[in-house]
Amino acid sequence: MRLYYGTYYSYAMQRNDAPQSKKGHAARFLPVFDSRKRKIRGLWHRGSRYYAQLRMEMGNGETKPRRIPLEAATLDQARSELEKTRTRNREGKLPSTGRRPLFSDFAGDYLASPIHAQKKQSTRNSERVILEYWKAHLGGIRLDKVTDVMVKGYREKRLAQGVTARTVNKETVAFYQVLKLANDRGLISLVPRVRQLKQKQPPKRPLLAPEDVERLLSHCKSRATKNAALLLFYLRFLAVTGAREKEALHIRWTDVDFEKSFVTIGADADTKNARHRTVNFTAELRSLLREMSAGRPPDSSFLFPSPQRGPKDIPAHSLRESFKLVRNEAKMPQVGFHDFRHFFASQCVMAGVDFMTVAHWLGHQDGGVLVGKVYGHLADEHKRRMADNLSILKTPENVVGISAA
Repeated sequence: MRLYYGTYYSYAMQRNDAPQSKKGHAARFLPVFDSRKRKIRGLWHRGSRYYAQLRMEMGNGETKPRRIPLEAATLDQARSELEKTRTRNREGKLPSTGRRPLFSDFAGDYLASPIHAQKKQSTRNSERVILEYWKAHLGGIRLDKVTDVMVKGYREKRLAQGVTARTVNKETVAFYQVLKLANDRGLISLVPRVRQLKQKQPPKRPLLAPEDVERLLSHCKSRATKNAALLLFYLRFLAVTGAREKEALHIRWTDVDFEKSFVTIGADADTKNARHRTVNFTAELRSLLREMSAGRPPDSSFLFPSPQRGPKDIPAHSLRESFKLVRNEAKMPQVGFHDFRHFFASQCVMAGVDFMTVAHWLGHQDGGVLVGKVYGHLADEHKRRMADNLSILKTPENVVGISAA
């Protein structure tokens, strides 16, 4: 009787006239049979939907049978989807079974994961703050119930609070790190995606000229700040190496090699891309480091030691307050530390240094593409000088001879 009913039911489904369950009774899981009334192993149906029954890993070394709904309307489609599902199960690509954790709970799992631990301290601190915002927004929603509508709702709320599109995009990236880990662990099969918000481009800032740098350096006096001597060395170092603000502060004297004529930036991997790089000595850089070495404090291993280090050997945490006083003294409040990095790159390009070398000194991984995009619009005077030095057809007589012919 059961065989007959199962066979009839599978045929009825294909004719779209399957019998309906009695009112108040849920549809039963029934085996599916082929046209020769043979049971198809692992294929079931309930109501009008097909299911694959597989033994799946439970994460504790045990396996249990589980039924997975298939996207199929006919028996042939169901059999095809069944084989695909079996393959995904063997490859470990099926999401785990059971109730999914809440986003708020799994966010804690992400913060305790090796993926988060491998990031820079500043990034880890930022992600902790950002995920608190997301936890407040999503509340007790399970991971598999998070939708793109919820993501868009978060963005709209943050924008209404006056947060910039750039910051909201960063917060969305941190959110997706959590979902990506959930996907890798098989807790969800799909990660909702939304396009990044369009960001306003900041106004283009003019490149510093050598006279601008000299003007700032000339105001590094004790009347402006008590850290004038340290700041003067620091600004000169930024101008002749292109180092970023924080990575320059962490350089030690062991990173300076006078014999091989280079300084290593990011030896502790505390750089933007967590990679170290070397900057070869120019005459100016060598002279600067010699001058700094001659007056170096004997109780510090850093090029720019903290003025408040006490018995500890620590680098200066920040020279921003001192720089702000000097900028005001020089009446150049718009200049920032990063402008010295742009100054270095522009001077390298205008001196004819190839883009790949400039990219290496700056720590770019694109072989000079960004250098070309940012500094391809250099001073008109430099472009005219390059044109004056360019000679393609070496002898004008050759041009005349070709024309006559």
